[in-house]
This record gives sequence, C-alpha cells and structure tokens, in this order.
Amino acid sequence: MTKKNEYQIERERQQAANKKAMASLTSEQMQAIKQTHKALDDALTMLRDCQDLYLSDINNMNEAFYTLKHQFNLEE
Repeated sequence: MTKKNEYQIERERQQAANKKAMASLTSEQMQAIKQTHKALDDALTMLRDCQDLYLSDINNMNEAFYTLKHQFNLEE
C-alpha cells in the first residue's frame, strides 16, 4: 500500500467534510442545489456545443437562482 501524500490526505478530509455537510441539508436545500447544478450544466453544454443559449435555459437558471437564494437566505 502506497503512503498517502499531504494533498491526498487533505482531499480526503475535504471530501469527508463535504459529505457530512451535504447530509445535514434539508431536502429542499438539496433539491435547490441539484436544480441549480442541472440548469448550469444544461446552459454550459448548450453554450459549448452551439455557442448559443435558449431562452428556456435562461429561465431555468433564473428559477434555480431564486430557489437557491431562498433556501440559503442569500443576499440578506
């Protein structure tokens, strides 16, 4: 077994902290994060593939933005 270097140890520590934090989210908060991730992924894929953006992608990002804002009390 290979000894882990300091970067691998730190990465594993951060991954464990992230997993613990994600487990403590409410279902609405987790859904807001997933919605935002999907909206951004779809929009970025469209931009990369077509160098264009559909209005539906913009609408999805807008909805995800406000859902995330309300679930995490952002901008207050």
